[in-house]
Amino acid sequence: MGLGNDLSKFIPKDFGKKKKSIAKQSSAAETPRTEPSSAHTEPTKTNVAEPHDERKQSTVAELDLPTSQHVLLKRHTKAVSALAWDAPGDSLVSGEHGPSINLWDFPTMDHTFQPFGTIVPYEGQQTCAIKYNSSGTHFICATSAPRAKLYTQMGRAAGECKSGDMYVMDMRRTNGHVSGLMCVDWDPQRDSRFVTGAGDSTLRFWDTERMMQEQVVVVKTKQRGKVAVTACAFSASGSMVVSAQCGGISVWPSKGPFVRPVQHVDNAHSGDTSLAFVPLHEHLFVSRGDACVKLWDMRNLKTEVAMAEGLVGSESIAFSPDGTLLLAGLGSGSATPNSEAMVAVLDSSTLNEHRRISLHEPGDVLSIAWNSTVNQIACGLSTGSIAITYDPALSTRGAMLGITKRSRTYVANTSTGPIITPHSLPLFREDRPVSTKRRHDKDRADPIRSNKPSMPVRGHGKGGVVGVNETQHIMKSIMKDTMRDEDPREALLRYAQVAESDPKFITPLYKETQGKPVFSEQVDEPEMKRRK
Repeated sequence: MGLGNDLSKFIPKDFGKKKKSIAKQSSAAETPRTEPSSAHTEPTKTNVAEPHDERKQSTVAELDLPTSQHVLLKRHTKAVSALAWDAPGDSLVSGEHGPSINLWDFPTMDHTFQPFGTIVPYEGQQTCAIKYNSSGTHFICATSAPRAKLYTQMGRAAGECKSGDMYVMDMRRTNGHVSGLMCVDWDPQRDSRFVTGAGDSTLRFWDTERMMQEQVVVVKTKQRGKVAVTACAFSASGSMVVSAQCGGISVWPSKGPFVRPVQHVDNAHSGDTSLAFVPLHEHLFVSRGDACVKLWDMRNLKTEVAMAEGLVGSESIAFSPDGTLLLAGLGSGSATPNSEAMVAVLDSSTLNEHRRISLHEPGDVLSIAWNSTVNQIACGLSTGSIAITYDPALSTRGAMLGITKRSRTYVANTSTGPIITPHSLPLFREDRPVSTKRRHDKDRADPIRSNKPSMPVRGHGKGGVVGVNETQHIMKSIMKDTMRDEDPREALLRYAQVAESDPKFITPLYKETQGKPVFSEQVDEPEMKRRK
């Protein structure tokens, strides 16, 4: 029995919950996304060798990236070299190629996006790396100084590592780094333990409760002399530590022994290298250097699992929360930055490039961090700005809290005309008795009223006053004035013979014509004495 055309249009064709892809397409149509750059003409070369798992490669349309919109944080004056989110995504710490570190708290921000604090760990030392612990209560800062500094989430100093003795040749005999730090990472299983790498060929493990060194690893390569440990990273379980030095990669047990690495490969890269473990994987990690990205299996470092080339720029990399995507910041590779900052999106299992995201801001991407809680990406640019990308349909909180929040405005009193207070006029003013003690204290505080004598002038004299110093009192005690101890009559008679033999002044003029004086020998006595 067939239905008429008028009746069939009122009967639904399907029942139940609709497919998820339909809802995604509708939300994507409401929020425009940033299209990939058309200037990208050279595709990334990949070399895949035995992928670890068989995950389905997602197409460009299926990528849910929070990059439809972005906000700029402008406070740094130099290139942003380090970024770190806390676990909830409410705070962000950023460091630059300079001594300043800015603290950003998004719940308290308004649309001006100003940091709530700025700290300077060491004057004149640039920031190399910043990392939050797993609980988000503390973060560690590694600068070009040989000492790492521990801070609370509010930016208060909580501890400082010791520096070693640079005159000790054996790095195992000193309790700290003797060269500038290059990298730092937290133990994912212990919030009180972290590792630092420096230019003195050592990895050092620290305890935050005592701020003391626990173990030290001396990294040795075929190259003579000290080499810089440019990157270090803990595995997901915290049992292994991977380090990168002089283009090579080594795998060490986190609790020893540290005689030799468990796995090692030379010439993995030709320059500075960055490292990051794939989330939700214990043995897979990624290294980036010399314009290429390589995927490694920690159990066998003889050859890489996959490789992607043509990624010119810094060594900044970041994984998506589920570990399926890898972000790599791009740059010009020269002193002149790009006119438009770009980020490459790769598949973490095969390193195939899906697309390139434009931030619509000038500069190179030097640092990048993806927070899984708020689903937002922070990119540090060479111009000193921080671009935070988000999607209203995919992201929550974070930088979105301050977009619609306006700053407080204070309305001034615009009333005109004189304000008359009758009780302040002399006619209505009552003389209040002043306390004698208070008046006396006030007079004593006034140097003119109290006739306070002027204090002695220290050092050089000024204003007609002779200066007084400590040397004057010392010389007085050494060179004493003995004039008061002498008899004045004896002092004058000492020169009587000299005056007669060699007379001066008036006496020589009358010597020939002046007669000899004759004195009376009779002594006149007073009249009262004669009568007696």
